Amino acid sequence: MKKHVLVTSNGMYLYPGQPVYVNRVTESFRLEQHRHEFTELCYVSEGRGYHYIEDVTIPVAKGDLFYLPEGVSHVFRPSTPVPGEGRLIVYNCIFDQSFAERLIQAYEPDLQLRRLIQSGFPEQSWSRLHDRDGQFQNSFNVMLEEFQRQHANYIPLIQAELIRLLIPFTRLDAASLPPGPLLPIRRRDTDEVMYVIAKRLRVDASNPGSAQQYADEAGLSERHFRRRFKECFDMTFLEYIHKCRIEQSCRLLSSTTAKVTTIAQQVGYRDIKFYNRLFKKLTGMTPNAYRIAHPLNA
Repeated sequence: MKKHVLVTSNGMYLYPGQPVYVNRVTESFRLEQHRHEFTELCYVSEGRGYHYIEDVTIPVAKGDLFYLPEGVSHVFRPSTPVPGEGRLIVYNCIFDQSFAERLIQAYEPDLQLRRLIQSGFPEQSWSRLHDRDGQFQNSFNVMLEEFQRQHANYIPLIQAELIRLLIPFTRLDAASLPPGPLLPIRRRDTDEVMYVIAKRLRVDASNPGSAQQYADEAGLSERHFRRRFKECFDMTFLEYIHKCRIEQSCRLLSSTTAKVTTIAQQVGYRDIKFYNRLFKKLTGMTPNAYRIAHPLNA
């Protein structure tokens, strides 16, 4: 069944007098995965959790900055659904095409910037950077303060900080992988390959294939593949498979009346005791408790 993804329109936040919007939110499990009609920059300011972008799950922590082009779907989740634990705070800056044109006109010679902010998904891919010196945090602090106070010329000041955040993305290698089987790759392309593999695992975590299989397709040794996978996702190849399986079982628990033992087998577990322990470890509750908390007709 194809997952339904909500669409967030420009009109919810942007209008002619306000072509840019900045906020700071504490993420929860209430918001559904959604697709934007605008461009967004997201910065993880506090805590740890996960960022779901299209069909990829990415562990996130303080300092992670994401560029999300118009049309891409995403949602943040804290590290645990248990209330009071696993807080995840994210700054967001969104802008519409009128503001994108304003940025392009101000920096007309920069063709990379034009391509970055004028193209929507999937023509323009989403990207991630990490704040190593606190500059990204400083820029978001300035933008949020200016947006909240809205003193004279606050939009040009936000524009200046936004350019500071966008320019590093224009310097990333924009080469994309060809469709079909993965080919031997250069070292600098490895992160992109890991995201492609992660997407495959989410599609069918019950029958994931071996690490050696993916390593061969990527042109890496198995040891190197496992190391790079963990560097990208902050978990091992096997841990990621378990996480994808438990997420799939959560969807089945809340959308079907199948027995827990049946669901465990469907997602790849024959040992029901192991499945129950793993489910509680990753979600903070048992499968039956999860089903009660997420009734079918809710």
